[in-house]
This record gives sequence, C-alpha cells and structure tokens, in this order.
Amino acid sequence: MSQEQTTIEGLFKKHYARLRRMAYTFLHDEEESKDVVSDVFTRMMQAGTQPDDDKAEGYLAISVRNRCRDIIAHQQIRQKMERLIPVDNMVDLSETTEQQRYARLRHLVDTALAPQTREVFLLRFDQHQKYQEIAATLGISEKTVYKHLHQAITTLHEHFKDQEQ
Repeated sequence: MSQEQTTIEGLFKKHYARLRRMAYTFLHDEEESKDVVSDVFTRMMQAGTQPDDDKAEGYLAISVRNRCRDIIAHQQIRQKMERLIPVDNMVDLSETTEQQRYARLRHLVDTALAPQTREVFLLRFDQHQKYQEIAATLGISEKTVYKHLHQAITTLHEHFKDQEQ
C-alpha cells in the first residue's frame, strides 16, 4: 500500500462519520449519503489528490457539499423531465409504457430541437455531463450550454402541453 493510500485511508477513518452526516443533511437518504462520501474519497484516490493536513477537513467538506449539490440538481432536472412527460392515468406503469414514453421523447428530441441544442441536451441527459464538461466538449460557454438546455426543455414542455389539450 502506498503512502498516499495510507494517508487517504486515515482521512477516511477520521472524517467519514461527520461527512456522512453532512451529506445526509443535504440528501435525506442514508445510502446515498454513504455513496457520496465514498465517491469523494474514491475520486480523490483516482486523481491522486492529497490535501494538506491542515486543509483536509475543509477540502473534504467542500467536496461532499459539491457532490450533494450535483445530485440534488440532477434529481431536480429529472423531476422536471418527468413532469414534461404526461403520465397515464394508470398508477402502475408497465415497462412497455415507459419504453414508449422514452421512445416518444427521444423522437421529439431528434426532430424538434435544433442540432446544437439537441447535442447539448443529449450530452447533459444521456451522457450525464456537467455544464462545464459540455462547454469544453463543444467549445462553447457554460452560459450558452444553459441557454440551449433552457430552450430544449421549453420546446419539449410546449410540445407535451399541446398534446395534452
């Protein structure tokens, strides 16, 4: 075991319980909180990041907070997307119905969105890329990414709203 792994393991043992409680205050889900903290340490090991001893606690707290914010933002976007798709009157949707709804949404994305808007939308929701990653991939600003996503969601919302009437 390398020195780096030993140090990260020590940080994990020292800060895990507090970081898990902190994640739980954001997410209100015990399993998700455990996953967030483990993910932060895993990413730290994979990146070879080694915070200074005096800055480790703050670094870890900020990393956990940011990961929680990412999860919350993703959940909010997923909820918005679910509201865009009209739900059948059935309480228990079959897998086929879910597949049909997805196919309908995918067809709409392919036909109703402008090419760059479609590309931004798919990078965000199919590839789960962050705004910064999308901007770097496409060579555009994060503000432009936001505008394309806003346009895509507005277009999809309008289409489904028209179909409900």
